[in-house]
Amino acid sequence: MHAPRDHRAAERTGILVIRVWTERDAPGQLRARLTQTGDLGEAATILATASGVRGVCEAVEEWLDEFMDPPPAR
Repeated sequence: MHAPRDHRAAERTGILVIRVWTERDAPGQLRARLTQTGDLGEAATILATASGVRGVCEAVEEWLDEFMDPPPAR
């Protein structure tokens, strides 16, 4: 009989906040700041700034790719 696995040990959490805005001088230009943290108990860090929808999407995709990489060994 196998011992029950602790699925919580493999669980990871990531939080990404995207703040978007436009500027008066360039109302059609989207700007964004992406802030990340691994958990609500950790301090948030600015991950990237981006402009335009495509730039924001690329920054989010990069963050997701990095999140899906295996966590560092402890």
